Amino acid sequence: MKQVGLYEAKSKLSALVSALIESGDPVSLTKHGQVVAELRLPSSGTPSRGSFQGDNFYISPEFDHPKPLSPPSPPRVDPPQPPEDEPRQ
Repeated sequence: MKQVGLYEAKSKLSALVSALIESGDPVSLTKHGQVVAELRLPSSGTPSRGSFQGDNFYISPEFDHPKPLSPPSPPRVDPPQPPEDEPRQ
């Protein structure tokens, strides 16, 4: 996979896309030597309808009619403390 810096990719984007179309080989875009993105051809497959029908997808029965939220409880207020008497002598 070809690696190109972001600065070079910005100035030669059209040429990179043309090369991608010709070869089909993805191009990695790097910033300070780290790969941060990839240019690749779009996938040929399209998402199928009803893809949420798989075994590991679950919708709660309450989804369309959720239970109402309970009202928030009032804030806790501590009763005032009686003033302390002066120490006995």
